[in-house]
Amino acid sequence: MNLVKGLLSKLVLLLLLPGTCLANDLYLTLYNGKYTDNRLGDVLLSKPVDQMDSYLAVIAWSKAFQFKTPKHQWELEAQLGKHYRGQDHLELNLLAIYRWQKTPWQHILKTSFAIGDGLSYASKVPPLEAASHTNVGATRLLNHIMLEMTAAPPQAKDWAIVARVHHRSGVYGLFNDVKGGSNVIAVGLKFRYD
Repeated sequence: MNLVKGLLSKLVLLLLLPGTCLANDLYLTLYNGKYTDNRLGDVLLSKPVDQMDSYLAVIAWSKAFQFKTPKHQWELEAQLGKHYRGQDHLELNLLAIYRWQKTPWQHILKTSFAIGDGLSYASKVPPLEAASHTNVGATRLLNHIMLEMTAAPPQAKDWAIVARVHHRSGVYGLFNDVKGGSNVIAVGLKFRYD
């Protein structure tokens, strides 16, 4: 419960940061990915990744908060995910996201990079996390980290292709002594609307 209160207080502080304003940008992101039992570091360092016959489909809604410079953006995102094939449960996630969105090559390929952190709640203990050879323990409530890259042609104003790493983790035992986590490597589409 203290973790939930801590996250909520951080989100409130984010809303009150000086120099920010609520942007009109709302986003809908749809992505689908394949589960891997590899550690997050292995996924990020392009080591060989063993993907399993288990999938996750996610619909995510986010609201942007912009700084005075349009290069940087904060977002709040809520996700609803459905695991299928290897696992059969729902996943609810709430996270804060930082996005760098004005790369020097925007005139060639509109690109953004994002990292987010928050909470992930599974409707039941995920069986693949419980059976994982890289984990110690499993529980329904874990930390959630997302890493994302978007890309679109320069003329695209309201959509982009998304590549995302969807990570659940015990943060080295902080969540019910769970050590380790799970990853889904996903692709999808992001839409901006008002």
